[in-house]
Amino acid sequence: MLNSEKMIAAIQNQDLAHAKKYLKRALREDDPETLLSLAEYLQSIGFYPQAKEIYLQLQSDFPEVNINLAQIASEDGEIDEAFLYLDVISPDSPHYLEALLVKADLYDAEGLTDVAREKMLEASRISQDPLVIFGLAEIEMSLELFQDAIKHYAQLDNREILEATGVSTYERIGRAYAGLGKFEAAIEFFEKAIEIEFDDQTVFETAVLLYDQEEYQRANLYFKQLDTINPDFAGYEYIYARSLHAEHKTDEALRLLQQGLSKNAFDSRLLLLASQLSYEEHDKKAAEDYLLKALDVAEDDEEILMRLSNLYLEEERFEDVVHLDNQTIDNILTKWNIAKAYQALEKDEKALELYDDLAVDLADNPEFLKDYIYILREFGYHDKMASLAEKYLQLVPDDSDIADLLTQL
Repeated sequence: MLNSEKMIAAIQNQDLAHAKKYLKRALREDDPETLLSLAEYLQSIGFYPQAKEIYLQLQSDFPEVNINLAQIASEDGEIDEAFLYLDVISPDSPHYLEALLVKADLYDAEGLTDVAREKMLEASRISQDPLVIFGLAEIEMSLELFQDAIKHYAQLDNREILEATGVSTYERIGRAYAGLGKFEAAIEFFEKAIEIEFDDQTVFETAVLLYDQEEYQRANLYFKQLDTINPDFAGYEYIYARSLHAEHKTDEALRLLQQGLSKNAFDSRLLLLASQLSYEEHDKKAAEDYLLKALDVAEDDEEILMRLSNLYLEEERFEDVVHLDNQTIDNILTKWNIAKAYQALEKDEKALELYDDLAVDLADNPEFLKDYIYILREFGYHDKMASLAEKYLQLVPDDSDIADLLTQL
């Protein structure tokens, strides 16, 4: 038995002490071809220092091992050293193509994707191997060079690439067309990809594109497939519910949102949409409950407070509205609702303070101006009332109530 074979057997028996001994013997006694096979095996199982030692000994006999040395160096984070090994492979070498592909991977990993593309373009001029063309198209996709990517994906046989890489070129072309804003073409290629092989992500993206194009019925067919085949797919319930709602299927949309909330009770988007749809179904109690749950979990509570203030104000629950008042509210409509609630509770000084704060932001809003005019009247601020009344009548000239009030002033 050769020393290389003894080393492999020792490794498989987890006898690393003997493996080390057999490696030293192999380096002295085994022939170069046997050593090369041993190094490739060691590299494949992650014994990089041992593989590197063999490759360094074989450099003069097998210059192509510089590629292996570059791969090991990159695994160790020695990128500059990796490029030095690759530069040994000259353009007239039969292994130059492989060296180019490794260089492209290294440049891409280092964030130099433009340079990686240059290497892939050079590789594609040497070889039209489908995997070379595919690699070039993938880099062009990452650079958002969608038209170039489409051209190269189109050169490939979809089934061949799908079998070799697990990637559908139809899906990639669809994604590229979507990036170009050519959504009809994108949908066409996504659908071709799905016909050949069902893929959750592709089905979801197709449904979303159709939803964005307001083709809700077609979108819901794909969402339904996803819901049936993989109901654990992350995050589809929100957009599916919106698509169902667009088809006036509010009951179904609400059931779907409840399904999503059973997986993640803290999803504020689902809670807000469930509140909206419950309100539309005249279930104000459920609408409020969803909002209160969202208020406990949302990072940004501005929209939730605004919706709660609308709901409470509509139900004349003025104490609940003012209970929302705090120093951190930025939403203008929420502040206005709180001002109205203070006014309804005859806490006019507090209401006026808020109206004064809102006056700059809502100076051109006629409804606000009218409310502001009436509360100013409570305090007898006639000059300011007259000024605002004149401005209001420029916006709403046929409001006889404000016109009469201005005349009285």
